[in-house]
Amino acid sequence: MKLKIMLIALIILVASKTCGQNVEQIQPTIMVMPFTKSGQNALDLFENDFKWQSIIARINNAFQERGFRPKDLQETINQVKRTKAINSLKNANFSVEEAIYAEARTDIIVKAFINIHSEDGRVTNSVQISLKALETSSRMSLYDLPVASSPPFKTTDYGYLVDRVLTEENRIEKFVDGLNEAFGQIINLGKAITIEIVVTEDSKFKLDDEIGDNADFVSELITEWVKQNAYKNQYRIKQDSESVLSFDEVRIPLKTESGNNYTINDFSKSISRAIAKICRKDGIRAKRTKPSVSEGTIRIILP
Repeated sequence: MKLKIMLIALIILVASKTCGQNVEQIQPTIMVMPFTKSGQNALDLFENDFKWQSIIARINNAFQERGFRPKDLQETINQVKRTKAINSLKNANFSVEEAIYAEARTDIIVKAFINIHSEDGRVTNSVQISLKALETSSRMSLYDLPVASSPPFKTTDYGYLVDRVLTEENRIEKFVDGLNEAFGQIINLGKAITIEIVVTEDSKFKLDDEIGDNADFVSELITEWVKQNAYKNQYRIKQDSESVLSFDEVRIPLKTESGNNYTINDFSKSISRAIAKICRKDGIRAKRTKPSVSEGTIRIILP
């Protein structure tokens, strides 16, 4: 009888401990990108100034210590250079930031505003830091860490100065908590993207063309497709006219049902195929046009 009581007590204890455990949240993939408000090229400063490298490294470490695995910025820059066959990002004939975002393929970009202040004639330095988390595909702001400054110290250890900024008043903890909460909402509601479908002089079909036995407008059929394929049917029409059909918010999932990453490019391919199938009239089959995808927006010219 005593053994039975002890066994029951042990089961209850194990069950209570299991129920009390926190389920570890899957962390989003991130990359820290420096920027300035002075017009200086932050990426050039990062590549050529050790102070900036040490500051970004310490910010990355702060995230690593809290369960994240930030994408390495320098390696991403190097890969962009290899892909574009260039030796320097200076005077590039393409959007450098967009190329870096596309190469990194992260869920979130953390933009780090950095300002280094040195007193003349003295080895006394301080840094100002602010962080802004952006959802990569839509550029939606997720969470901000307001500008904060380190006390001035007689040191050239900029990693130490950054650490002072991030750890005082639990700033980095608050930022991570806010970021995780915002990302949790994205997991639940999906990523927000925008879609614009336009009619040009070269378009053989119009948005107000009637298609099928029910005389549905092309715009109505496209809208119905978006309704059926938006994540949890979350979508919002911005404009519906003869020449433009646009959605200022369409939600797409982060993952496929099999667990693979799902991107705006995947959705872009699906909707462009759907539009090509919708645009059929009098035996004429539309030729699929290649969508343009940039900064969370899909732009499609109607065939």
